[in-house]
Amino acid sequence: MFRNTARRNLFIVYVVVYFLFFDTHFQMPILAPYARSLGATPFLVGLIVGIYSFFNIIGNVISGHIIDSGSLRKPLTIGILGITFSLFTYSLPTSPYHLLAIRAFHGLAGGLVIPATMVYLTKISSTIGKIETASTDGLSKKMAYYGVSIGLAALTGPPIAGLLSASYGYARTYMVVAFLMIIAAVLVIFFVKERKFPVRTKIPLLEYYEKIKTSGLLRIAFKLVFVLMGATGTLASFLPLKAELLGASPALTGGIFAAFAATAILAQLFWPWLVVRFTLSQHVLTGLTLLIAALILVHSSSFILLLFFAMGLYGLGFGLLFPALLELVARGSQPAWKGLATGYFFVFFSLGVAIVPPLSGLLWQSQLAISPFLTVVVAVLVFMLTVTNKQRSAINAKLELIKNK
Repeated sequence: MFRNTARRNLFIVYVVVYFLFFDTHFQMPILAPYARSLGATPFLVGLIVGIYSFFNIIGNVISGHIIDSGSLRKPLTIGILGITFSLFTYSLPTSPYHLLAIRAFHGLAGGLVIPATMVYLTKISSTIGKIETASTDGLSKKMAYYGVSIGLAALTGPPIAGLLSASYGYARTYMVVAFLMIIAAVLVIFFVKERKFPVRTKIPLLEYYEKIKTSGLLRIAFKLVFVLMGATGTLASFLPLKAELLGASPALTGGIFAAFAATAILAQLFWPWLVVRFTLSQHVLTGLTLLIAALILVHSSSFILLLFFAMGLYGLGFGLLFPALLELVARGSQPAWKGLATGYFFVFFSLGVAIVPPLSGLLWQSQLAISPFLTVVVAVLVFMLTVTNKQRSAINAKLELIKNK
């Protein structure tokens, strides 16, 4: 009975994660055109996309502290109700600055939720692991399935948004998604129970930060997620505008993002099998190479079909990288400060989207007129140059210990 309850809770968490990331991904094909229709410049388009992530950071930190105080349900409940409310307000703006304010509140609410779902997942996984004999890659599988939930949201969200916006306009599309989020709110309020866990002896806050700072696994995860999400945020900001210039409808643009999601799902489904056969540095190098190739193809595309292919490549790279990052955070933190470590992982997740798209837009509209896609290619290359052989060896040694347990 206890095992079945834990598995039911695990399934509910995956469903809630799907709805939460559906909220994020359905906006990919429509947010930039919506902002442009309200009079936004390229810089302001990037800022409207990025401001969500800036306020997401504040929510991530708050959520991490609440989690480490012993509660997982509070940030989940408050955050998801805030998301639902903000989605209803997307039908109100009459200027890009109104949309900017709504995005800020939306980001704050969303920032409360995601670290809680990830820590909740690890708590349920540990409960199941105590009841049955788990394979050594059990946590890897659960992190991969977490990524699959996100991938399914990315697969279904953009095309649905494109179809709805083409038929009913931007404002009504947000209203439909707001009603979908009510379902997620009901699941959280009535079915996700508080998971009490022992609160460790309080450690001074500076010691928490020192532990996070000295964890090699966390440092590499933070840097990599910043680059990965900076690139993804730039695509979310400017790919719809590129597709529009090539004559794509909102529905077709949604299909382009769905190509990214489909390949990302496939890569994450195979990740538990791949992780025991290749080193993590091989995953990272391959994933980053695919990202670079995809971004160059997006920049040089002169017809829609090439955009589909480029985003398929991008999805493969993303699917290799994201579950590895989640496992690095899970393995690189201790129970007493797992919530804070997870919160700061999503701080860097959000910083990438908050900083890179506005900067890319600013460079694009400046006299330099640098393509936003080439800007993020440079960012990925800089990251690859800053990863030392010592860091790669440390990560692979850590994961070899895990696989040989």
